Amino acid sequence: MKKNLIVLLVVALVSVGLFAVDSVGFDVKTTVEAINLMKITAAEFTGTTAALFASADPYVGNDDAEDGNHYVSGGGSQTITAWLSTLSNRRTGYKVTMSATAMESAPESGAKAYINYTVTVNSQAITTTGATPAASKEIFSTGAQTGITPQSYQISLSVDPDDFAAAVEGDYTGTVTFAWTAT
Repeated sequence: MKKNLIVLLVVALVSVGLFAVDSVGFDVKTTVEAINLMKITAAEFTGTTAALFASADPYVGNDDAEDGNHYVSGGGSQTITAWLSTLSNRRTGYKVTMSATAMESAPESGAKAYINYTVTVNSQAITTTGATPAASKEIFSTGAQTGITPQSYQISLSVDPDDFAAAVEGDYTGTVTFAWTAT
């Protein structure tokens, strides 16, 4: 009987080992693509999707050309309805800088002429100074982000009234540039 009991115990232990089930499962995975968008919009942007950002109206300028340029007809504060807008899910954050060049007129002969202006975004201002390009200035920095976040800051522009009044004839062009950099 003792032998039968041992055989029964051995069979019971082997059967438990043969019928034991390990855990099963599967992983759930995805890849979230980077969204790092920036444009000059006609209104403040508050959306949180790339599709909404793509459909946000761009700044088209202040004349019938709708070319995204701001045409100046006098010195002083300019009426401009434009916002620098960004949308990003950059985990470590990002910063945006601004630079500007004075409005310049390059005649076929003779010296170049300049009209200076001040452009301001998010309380950060750059004033141009003739032939010397203004140093770039950081407009904002987000720091680390925990989700997709919009940023939108109104742009203001003021043309030096004395420069405008004293300017020689010609077509003048200055450029404001915004640069997006990962941090």
